[in-house]
Amino acid sequence: MPTATLLRLTLLSSLLVATHLRAQALELDVTGGSLPGVVVADAYPGVVPNDIVLIVPSLTTGPTPLAWADPVDPRVLDVGLELNTIWGGYAGVGGHFTFNLPLGFDPTLVDLPLYFQSLTVVWTPTLFGRVSNPNVIRFAAAAAFRDRQVTSFNERAFATVIPRADRKWLLAGGGRGLLLAQVADQTTEIYDPLTDSFAYGPVMTTPRSIHTATQLPSGRWLLAGGVGPNNDPQALCEIYDPVLDTFTASAPMSIPRMGHTATLLPNGKVFVAGGLRALTVTPTQLSAVHDATNLTEIYDPVTDTWTPGPNLTTPRAGHMAVLRPNGTVMLAGGISWDTVIIVGWLPTVRRSCDLYDPVGGTIAAAPQMTRARSLIDPVPLGNDRWLLAGGIGGLTLTNLGTPTNTAEIYDAVANTWTAVGPMATARGNHKAWALGGGQFLFTGGADGTIINPVSLATTEIFSIATNTFSAGPAMNFARAGAAAFATPQGQVQLFGGATTGGSITNTTEWYYF
Repeated sequence: MPTATLLRLTLLSSLLVATHLRAQALELDVTGGSLPGVVVADAYPGVVPNDIVLIVPSLTTGPTPLAWADPVDPRVLDVGLELNTIWGGYAGVGGHFTFNLPLGFDPTLVDLPLYFQSLTVVWTPTLFGRVSNPNVIRFAAAAAFRDRQVTSFNERAFATVIPRADRKWLLAGGGRGLLLAQVADQTTEIYDPLTDSFAYGPVMTTPRSIHTATQLPSGRWLLAGGVGPNNDPQALCEIYDPVLDTFTASAPMSIPRMGHTATLLPNGKVFVAGGLRALTVTPTQLSAVHDATNLTEIYDPVTDTWTPGPNLTTPRAGHMAVLRPNGTVMLAGGISWDTVIIVGWLPTVRRSCDLYDPVGGTIAAAPQMTRARSLIDPVPLGNDRWLLAGGIGGLTLTNLGTPTNTAEIYDAVANTWTAVGPMATARGNHKAWALGGGQFLFTGGADGTIINPVSLATTEIFSIATNTFSAGPAMNFARAGAAAFATPQGQVQLFGGATTGGSITNTTEWYYF
């Protein structure tokens, strides 16, 4: 090919790439708010090295007409200019322009919103090119929980939180009333970080609580089972599309389930295991334990169909599931029952585990945990290791489901369990997340028993360096069965849960790292 022709093609290709990038929406991510801490504003994608990128901070939401700088530009910014500050520079590697703002602790900043918006400079035909989404952070003391007295419309326990395409997040379903007499909710609510408030979202196809929500390869979410309108387990499922913001009924499972696990497999299908098929309450409240099932099934989102999977080695509900690096699924512990000749059956909590192989379609017994436990979420520690701490550790006719304070680490590569130091307080139905630096925060939950839970406001911090727990900062409210969401701004937001006295709350609070 002639050199001149090759040069023209190269220039044309570069022009097409630049034109494509300029046609893309300008995105603005902002993280921070902890005092002391660093606010980070990141605008992208820019056309390297041609784009001049500006970031405008403000204490107000505007609007500000761009005509202040370019009389022929009819657009407006969603932030004000009262700070008389604009951060600017060229887009760098990867098309990002990033600005860091270190801040010390200043009590006058607590709860103060700081809004941001970004735009590019193109000179012609208007001075400004692309304009980003607005964004916001709010300040609070680091390493503590903050209650801004922001409440959802409905109280909710065991709800799920789903991120949306518009940088808001959706609080779906959950139970209202009392923890042991909850009524499943069909509504959803959308939290908007810009307004720091909730608005009702699309209604689900059915009420549901204690359900699972699994993100599919398409970006949509499968909501499966949970208790329905009569507080009984259901087989109904639905799909949430975060782009269209809609719920659509999908194929139901073969049996009703609550307290099951749902795991996205490497092949894009969803493996559902165990759970309670019913909630029998006679002759005692523990009768529902006998409703635990060993059945599994697999959902194919491409065909919207369910197919039977292999049976677990034992019935399980409230168990834990971990996807291993080799694509198999570890199913650990859970509430179960044993057949007894004289009385028929007896309730128990398992320390046994099963291993599901999606390639062979088989279930096999796996190494046992060091302690029996159920009703907790495994916490990823990194390097394919998972921490399981607390949960219901005992269940007999005389021991009505008491929590444990024991903890252990599952190594998903070696397929081994190792005991670590215990928590100070036994707890189940709690939430946990990484703090960074090898530390992990365990929050709330309940001690007491399954039929008489006592919600907790205490927290504990686990350290990988010492394999021990230490006291963490107290929450503003006791919470068991709360929902938690890691926000794009860099905090963790807690929603609802059962609080003091067992009533379900509509309060929220944020943990600032």
